Amino acid sequence: MVCLALLTAAAVMDIRYSKISNRLILGGLAMGFFFQVLESGLGGAGVFLINVSIPVILLFLLFLMRALGAGDIKLFSVVGGICGFQWLFLTMAASFLVGACMSLCKMAYHRSLIARLAVFGNYVRQSLAEGRILKYPQEPEGKQHIIHFSIAILIGYGITMGVIG
Repeated sequence: MVCLALLTAAAVMDIRYSKISNRLILGGLAMGFFFQVLESGLGGAGVFLINVSIPVILLFLLFLMRALGAGDIKLFSVVGGICGFQWLFLTMAASFLVGACMSLCKMAYHRSLIARLAVFGNYVRQSLAEGRILKYPQEPEGKQHIIHFSIAILIGYGITMGVIG
């Protein structure tokens, strides 16, 4: 329930301010450390470090592309720190499926699916041609292509609760 409350607060912050407070993240990480040490003794500190590092390692490439924000990666670290690897893995998988659905719905609403796929194709070709990861191009019309991925994480966590809990 602690993790659910933190993810809900983060989603609200993301919607209102387009940013997730580092205080909230640090509080979640501190709780995760406390829970892991309480459950497993000092060995829990190592488990905690591994679980919070996994999202950073796996998702860093998406951060470099500007396809995922640092706050979203930190939220996954909070889930891993509090709930452990199994919850983290299932939450990440469910969140990316939910995020894909959110993106498709948003592109359908704005009638920009073909245009966004063309931008993505050009991005991939240019990155391959230059042999490096480039920043994903921003849309000049505004932020209609951006989704609040913290919502997808919250929903993904809810799905995980239904699967495991």
